[in-house]
Amino acid sequence: MTARLTAWLMDLSRRERTLLAAAGALTLGVVVLAAAFAVRDDLAALRARVAGRERELGEVRRLAARLHQEEGASSSTPDSALFTRLQAAVDESVGRERLAAMTPAAGPVEGGLAEERVALSLRGASLAQVVALLHALEGGTPPLPAARVELRKRVDDPTRFDAAVEVVELRPAP
Repeated sequence: MTARLTAWLMDLSRRERTLLAAAGALTLGVVVLAAAFAVRDDLAALRARVAGRERELGEVRRLAARLHQEEGASSSTPDSALFTRLQAAVDESVGRERLAAMTPAAGPVEGGLAEERVALSLRGASLAQVVALLHALEGGTPPLPAARVELRKRVDDPTRFDAAVEVVELRPAP
C-alpha cells in the first residue's frame, strides 16, 4: 500500500504535491483548532459547574452556621458570640474563600465593661463585598460596629482589595 502511495505521489507534478501538502496542513490546522475550541468550551463548562457547587456549598455552610447558632443561642457563651456572629456576617457577604484570618483578642476592662476585639483580614475582595460586609456588621442584631477598616488595593488586580476590619464589642465585665 505504501509503495503504491509513494509511486502515486511521485507521478504527481511538483505543483500538485505542493497543493496536496498545503491541503493536508490546512486540514490538520482546522482539526487542531476545533479540538482546542472543544477543550476550551469543556473547561468553561467545568468551571461553571465548580462555581455552582461552591455556591451551593457556601449556602449549606451558611444554613448550617445559622442552624447551629439558633440551636446554641441559649447555651453559647458571651465570649464566642462575637466571633460566631462575625463569622456568619463574613460568610453571608464575602464568602469564606476571601477570609484570610480572624484573630480574637480581649481588650482592657474599665468601668465594669470588658472589651472584646476580633480582627479579620480579607484577601482579594471586591469593593462591593467589603461594603456588603460592613452593612452586614452594622445591620445585624445587635449591630457590630467596625472600629477600624483598612483597604489596600491589590497590585495584580486593581478591582480587588486586601481589607483589614477590626470589630469591637463592649460587655459587662465578668
